[in-house]
Amino acid sequence: MRNPFTEDQPRPVRYSFWFLLFLFGHMLLNHLDRTASEMARAADPGLLDIFRAITEAGDSKWTLVPTGVLGLASIAAGWFLLADRRVATMARWAGSALMFVFASVALSGIAVNIVKVVVGRARPKLLEQAGFLGFDPMILNANFHSFPSGHTNTAVAFALAVSFIVPSWRGALLAAACLIGFSRIAVNAHFVTDVIGGGALAIATTYWLRGWFTSQGWVFHRESGGSYRLLWPGLVLPLTAGRTLRRLWDTGAIQPPGRVRQA
Repeated sequence: MRNPFTEDQPRPVRYSFWFLLFLFGHMLLNHLDRTASEMARAADPGLLDIFRAITEAGDSKWTLVPTGVLGLASIAAGWFLLADRRVATMARWAGSALMFVFASVALSGIAVNIVKVVVGRARPKLLEQAGFLGFDPMILNANFHSFPSGHTNTAVAFALAVSFIVPSWRGALLAAACLIGFSRIAVNAHFVTDVIGGGALAIATTYWLRGWFTSQGWVFHRESGGSYRLLWPGLVLPLTAGRTLRRLWDTGAIQPPGRVRQA
């Protein structure tokens, strides 16, 4: 039997197979969404309380406010307050890195809010209350803003942006982002495909933003082989901070945990 996807097949044959494949995928994901939503409604209330606490971490205010404020403050300090040129450069880089994280979450969040309105997918609670699993595009009613998941989008964008700056944290950050995404399903706020869509959109926007920051000469630079590296202040800053902490520790300016300074 010949491969139905090859170019030597007539177009109607190829298009028919692609359509059937799409239809099968849609039916499979629709069944997965329904099954996961029913399981979430039947979950133990005590377990749901834990997931409600976890899902709060996906609110963008917990990432946008601190990264935006600290980022602008660091940039301002680097330009106007710090006299030492090397320290000022590192402060500006740190501020730019924080603003990269801020912009990643903000840009991805804006994209999510636009897609939510355009798609108009009903939230799982409408399936529970009225048996409705469908779409009402271009509507501002939050009950029809299920796709994609904003909390998941924020969590993945934040995790990915920070991991670009601190690669050793990537595994833990992405695991936490996945947990937040799962919590959105557990509390019956989103379907599985909403969570997948939110994460995918965050990945696309954050990777694009890294390229744009690099083109502006901020935070990253791109090597000839195509890989991304931090600019020199990002490499020096952790070493400088570590030496400073050790010096303060040795002089007694900071105390180890559990140790009380004698009067």
